Amino acid sequence: MTEAAGIFSSGMVLQRDKECSIWGKETQADKVQVILEGNTYEGDVTDGCFLVKIPAHEAATGCKITISGSSTIVLQDVCFGDVFYLSGQSNMELPVYRTRDVSAEEIDASDYPYIRQYRVTPQFQLCRENPPELPVQNWTRACGEELLQMSALGFYCAKRLYENKKIPIGLVLAAQGGSTIESWMPAELLKEFGDFEKIYAPFQGDGVLAKYLSGQEAHNAAWRTALESDDDKNYPQAVPEGATEFTVPGMLLEKDGKGYEGIVWFFKEFTLEQEPKEDAFLYLGDLIDADQTFINGTLVGRTEYRYPPRKYPFDGKILKKGRNLICVRLIIEGGSGGFVAEHPYYVRSGNEKIELSGTWKMVYGTKSQTHLDPGLRGQVIPTALFETSVRPLKDLACKGIWWYQGESNCDDPRRYDEKFSSMIAYWRNWFGEELPVVCVEMPDYQDPISGEQPEGWAPIQAQQRKAPEDVPNCAVTLGHDLWTPRELHPQRKSELGARLAETVETLIY
Repeated sequence: MTEAAGIFSSGMVLQRDKECSIWGKETQADKVQVILEGNTYEGDVTDGCFLVKIPAHEAATGCKITISGSSTIVLQDVCFGDVFYLSGQSNMELPVYRTRDVSAEEIDASDYPYIRQYRVTPQFQLCRENPPELPVQNWTRACGEELLQMSALGFYCAKRLYENKKIPIGLVLAAQGGSTIESWMPAELLKEFGDFEKIYAPFQGDGVLAKYLSGQEAHNAAWRTALESDDDKNYPQAVPEGATEFTVPGMLLEKDGKGYEGIVWFFKEFTLEQEPKEDAFLYLGDLIDADQTFINGTLVGRTEYRYPPRKYPFDGKILKKGRNLICVRLIIEGGSGGFVAEHPYYVRSGNEKIELSGTWKMVYGTKSQTHLDPGLRGQVIPTALFETSVRPLKDLACKGIWWYQGESNCDDPRRYDEKFSSMIAYWRNWFGEELPVVCVEMPDYQDPISGEQPEGWAPIQAQQRKAPEDVPNCAVTLGHDLWTPRELHPQRKSELGARLAETVETLIY
């Protein structure tokens, strides 16, 4: 059986004007052939794996590639263009749909079938004997619903590159929200910066890390399940007796090292002056941490973690002319939580819009009897993302690297610049060429609870700005000013994408 690596599928983009490799597994044949435009290229099978090199090809669309071993794979609609590797964390990963508040008109007018993205979803595994494989994922196009899931920064930059160059653009999106720079570095480099082995060593071995992560997921789910009670049935229907006033936006803050972990219920009555319309929408700003939100007893939306804006379209049939009730079941996980300032809070029915900021009611629900220890996520474990999202792409031909990371290193910004420089040098050696690199500066930021910028934020930004001094063939795109108060993920990605495109054109083209 012949199996191509997950990145090779119909609709893919290969790097133009460079020798490209196609690789995968072969269980029966001794050789594998790749046929492109009537030309046949061949590669040997070694230890059940094949790699076939095809010569440099000019920019093109609509190509057909046939991979033939003990079985045959036919790839249609293959393009040759410029491929970029997108790494970092959530501000690189943030999808287009999360920028609709500021870029709706641009999004709705966008139709770019030759801008395409492959998503590297890490298969967390720290085992050189049984290394992780690239996930089987379709290349998505910057059109319609597919566009909405693409990296916003990646798309807004690629859009401008495509408009200027008129060649296909491929985005290999490997960024992972919350990832640390240490997770993107190989174990060999980490030795220079401290004893990181004590963190990742327990997760080495076949299936060990995956078992740990699934165990933590089950633990966290059980913690939330323990908070369930009869309140979940009764409170969405009516404001309970004994509810006290609470001002939205506002926070329930941890005091003297003691905070509240568990459920808090919030209630807001509002009056609809007109007959309700089917087109209804609730914007509930930004909440810390997870919520289930009801209107007149009907669940209209839920979000499982703190960062996404709460944008809940719903069927307006559940509304009534006159009095209506919003009920928010909020889970506070870290001692402090609530409604973040500087965000919109309103409900809309047709053309009628009702402001929700101001006086609400609240009542404490089930308090957790245990402190939630969420454990480690895969993307913060040193070397984990290198092993899962860099190593498997060793033979990928691409045009350059875009790096947008730093938020998760602000607790300890020391030597961030040295880590970045060492990482890029290693990556270049790994990929076999001196790929140009663009580093994107983090936006300014205020913590939504304290209202202050984290202490390590500015030092990371300063080190990002000096990246071109430390790394040859590197440039930086400035983004500190494109921030939104108390928002870790500002939506002005189109403006940042324009700046990134200008930097890419200057450095690479």
